Amino acid sequence: MHNPKSSFPLTNPQRRSLLRRGGLLLAVVGAAAIVPAQADDGMLSKAAVHYQDMPHSGQQCSNCAYFIPGSSATASGSCRLVAGTIFPNGWCQRFSS
Repeated sequence: MHNPKSSFPLTNPQRRSLLRRGGLLLAVVGAAAIVPAQADDGMLSKAAVHYQDMPHSGQQCSNCAYFIPGSSATASGSCRLVAGTIFPNGWCQRFSS
């Protein structure tokens, strides 16, 4: 009968190295999935916050604490958190009243 311990002893340095590298790889991939995508200027991307050009459940960018209004009430503005042009009637997951 074949003894499995003789083929893969627990003290095998190659096995330990492989397990360490595998664990490190899983940690890096997991961390990358958690960190929101950011634009080049350090702001969050629209995709990362699920931005949409229409209100959601009565919430809209023009009523958000992070919204920076445009030149008029209907003009596009910007956001302190999200990169790009933001519509007053838009919405994202970072909405805060």
